[in-house]
Amino acid sequence: MLRRLARTMAPGGMRVAVARARRALDDSGLGGPRPRLAARADSPPAGFPHRLVELVQEIKGSAFLEGKLANIRLGAARLDGVVVAPGEMLSFQALVGRPSAAAGFQTGRSIRGGEVAGETGGGLCQLSGILYEAGLRAGLEIAERHPHSRDLYTEEERFTPLGLDATVVWPWKDLRLVNPYPVALRFGFTVRERVLSASVCAPVQLPPPAIEIERTDREGRRKVRVLRRTGDGAAELISDDFYTFMAD
Repeated sequence: MLRRLARTMAPGGMRVAVARARRALDDSGLGGPRPRLAARADSPPAGFPHRLVELVQEIKGSAFLEGKLANIRLGAARLDGVVVAPGEMLSFQALVGRPSAAAGFQTGRSIRGGEVAGETGGGLCQLSGILYEAGLRAGLEIAERHPHSRDLYTEEERFTPLGLDATVVWPWKDLRLVNPYPVALRFGFTVRERVLSASVCAPVQLPPPAIEIERTDREGRRKVRVLRRTGDGAAELISDDFYTFMAD
């Protein structure tokens, strides 16, 4: 509560500086052991012949569509070909960077407080969402992930299952995935026309886990519970999220 109040009252530049300093301290390992962050590198797919996961999403029409498309293309190019070694952590913010105009990002659709507006870097949440779902289905450990607070989509408008979304807000909210396998994993991303694709590949065959999603609606709140089940039947609770929504 006090941290949230201080963040609200402090000048914007100071809030950003504090958030960046806190991230840097956490990633330095001074506060305790931390997985090493995967660095940006474009690795050819030849050494990763086994595809664990492949996802395809439509980039649907919306306000600020051209800016959203440009932002997703730019972010996808920075994630495509990234290899995460055993025990390493993939950070969306570290790889995609600050979504600023100076970095080439455009004004895309953003939703803050339930209101649609234009914002530099808007639309990147679809990219972080497909990265989260791909990592989850490939069996990676979730070190950090933030759901949206509201469900603004109908089933026809939805581009990813509710509960598998991941919002990113630089520099406060990041998406971080850790590779638990003894082999490296390669992430691939492509954007063609208005279709976004993501894949996770490995040098050896790995059995991907099964994902189960349970959803219940009650009094304007939507509860979504996500479980991950391995081949031996063991279930892992991944998330238990609540979304507000507009009832019909």
